[in-house]
Amino acid sequence: MNSKDFLPRNVPLGQRIRLASSAEPTPADLEGMLKELGAGNRRFLGTTFGRGECDLTTFLQECRDGEDEKKIPANKVPQSIFWVVDGDSQAVGMVRVRHRLNERLLQYGGNIGYYIRPSERGKGYAKKALALALEKLRQIGAQRALLTVHPDNMASARVVLAAGGVQAGQGKDPVSGEIVNRYWISLEI
Repeated sequence: MNSKDFLPRNVPLGQRIRLASSAEPTPADLEGMLKELGAGNRRFLGTTFGRGECDLTTFLQECRDGEDEKKIPANKVPQSIFWVVDGDSQAVGMVRVRHRLNERLLQYGGNIGYYIRPSERGKGYAKKALALALEKLRQIGAQRALLTVHPDNMASARVVLAAGGVQAGQGKDPVSGEIVNRYWISLEI
């Protein structure tokens, strides 16, 4: 098995998971997955496409542009968008990897955000998607990753803890006032 692939529990033999860059060819049912995400799900912010603000082509260009410091607003940080793709090349989720943190992300948001579509949850995709996202962050030189999880999202907290997350207090969204638990994960080998 390739180290970039993963065989989650409860998934038929042969289905593997990988992260596909937003610059790669569009995986099957990406549009359906993004529409399912819509404006957001379990506090994972939605997308401009999911909210109906642009078409898919424009959204994919936004994803690619988000990696370029020169193409993003001053209050944003560069981020890479990846699709969580199963062995049948179906989009089962999405991962955002923020290359660094600003003051807001240090309190609320962190380096990595992940979303698995509801019909694919409970199959081990989130755990492996996070592991692969941590590797992407390691590849750009980060020594640790911050993840924030809402206190009522126990499933996500279990995923972060399983990846080596160590709770480091709480953070607060400066806009909404929402409280999140903050977890650091060491990326040093």
